[in-house]
Amino acid sequence: MSRLLLLIVFACLSLLGSIGVHAATCGCAAVPLLDAIDTSANQAGDFYINFTTESHEMNDLVVGSKQISDETNRRRSSFSQAVSMSYAISDRWAVSGLVSYIEHSRKVGTSLFGEQNTSGLSDGVILLRYTPIYQTPFSRHQLSLGFGLRLPIGKDDAGGVLTASEDMQPSIGARGSIYWGSYSYAFNQAATIQFNASVSYIDNDEENDRGYTFADEVNFTAGLSQNIGIKFAYSASLRYRNTTADQRNGFDIPNTGGQWLDFVPAVQYSFTDKLDLGLSGRVPIARDLDGAIQFTTSYSYAVSLTYAL
Repeated sequence: MSRLLLLIVFACLSLLGSIGVHAATCGCAAVPLLDAIDTSANQAGDFYINFTTESHEMNDLVVGSKQISDETNRRRSSFSQAVSMSYAISDRWAVSGLVSYIEHSRKVGTSLFGEQNTSGLSDGVILLRYTPIYQTPFSRHQLSLGFGLRLPIGKDDAGGVLTASEDMQPSIGARGSIYWGSYSYAFNQAATIQFNASVSYIDNDEENDRGYTFADEVNFTAGLSQNIGIKFAYSASLRYRNTTADQRNGFDIPNTGGQWLDFVPAVQYSFTDKLDLGLSGRVPIARDLDGAIQFTTSYSYAVSLTYAL
């Protein structure tokens, strides 16, 4: 626990800038909504489209902050795809939108029921951004603020005759509010090396049709990014996530909620001045989870393509 607290303190003290919008909002559906949403449009008339696919493995069995052996041979994974667009209305105002699709898979080696699979259209996001301070040849600072909505555009009753559990549903089935901010500082005039951070709060206070309310969550990300020439770029960041417990009909769900700290490396290659390819990963560093026992993230990786129209 002391190690996790030290790492959390480091991440929070480092929170003075943002690497894109890397606030993990997996939730139970494991869709990287804010991770995948594009925020490239900054100057009036900019229009970007992004496609992101992520593979997410959730096989670590954790008691508090300690990982233990799983004797059931359980395997849990998701594969998600998201398309997002961003458009700069002016030099200060921009809007981003996203739609997503997800496939869930779960198998318990000792179970008689075999493998369970669900898939379908997932949730969407719309985010309005305001940038009162932006980087110029005369300023190395950039600050953006945003407000958005998570929209349940997909289905949340998958599973056939027996409805699947909430963590296997493509959509959370309820609306949520998103409050977001980011800050960047350029170490040189060309802005090839930057310190970045972002913060987001997702307010999931609406029940779905089965009386289930997903946890509110807070996310912090902080790290460094560097451009190497005109083709390559890389970044490395720490991501801290904290959630409350999920609820059913107003009562807390056992073994939900906690704290996570992940390391997030990423690389990017520019084929042209309009087309970029990105690869990123997520590796757990520490977690302190509520309840007696939880399954949680083993690792994830994502590939994205961004095109400027």
